[in-house]
Amino acid sequence: MDAKTFYKTLAILLGYGLIIGGFTVFGSALETKVRILDIIVSLLVYTQLIQFLIYPLIDVRNPAHKEVGMMGIHFGVLGTYCIFAIGIMVFGIIADIPFGYQLMAQLVIIFLALLGRVATLFSGENVQRIYEKEQQQVKGKKMLGLVMNDLMDALPRAESLESSCVQKLQDIQEALRYLTPSASEEARQYEADFCRTAEDLKVLMRNTDLNGERIKEAVGQLERILSRRKKINS
Repeated sequence: MDAKTFYKTLAILLGYGLIIGGFTVFGSALETKVRILDIIVSLLVYTQLIQFLIYPLIDVRNPAHKEVGMMGIHFGVLGTYCIFAIGIMVFGIIADIPFGYQLMAQLVIIFLALLGRVATLFSGENVQRIYEKEQQQVKGKKMLGLVMNDLMDALPRAESLESSCVQKLQDIQEALRYLTPSASEEARQYEADFCRTAEDLKVLMRNTDLNGERIKEAVGQLERILSRRKKINS
């Protein structure tokens, strides 16, 4: 345990001790059951605030940053709970509210806070799902770009390749830059066909003299596949 963690833990434990000690010393006039309830509520509020202040709001290891979508609800739930919990506790002391009523009131707001927490987690899961969907959409486009770049890198080794084929391949590479990402099954099928055709073409270009006609056919096939894939926008 490093010094920073040690002092942080010590400060947290000291906070718990101050809460319990404060009620023990200054809350002797309170009914025992009420004092115990107030201690538990205070510790719960303190714990929530400690989690908010000490632990990072956003998990930088998760690129989805789903916590961003949870912040609004989380702050609202946390703030509302703390205000009502402390308010009920203070009002109960001032107005000498019976223990049973205070207990029920605290349980009600804890229940509502738990519902709010569920809503917060649900919101975070939605952000995670949207991120994964977007990543799936972009993945196909990135794969096409990598395959096409690999094919273009092989061009210098393709001796006597017709300039028309080279131009068409350059046009295909340029068109891929403006391709709309899509996660549909049809788009994935076209992308797989494109990659397979590109790999076949790279093999054919090893002997342009022997495979001249097949190379033209493969380039044309790439153009047709890309044309069909470009028609899919979502």
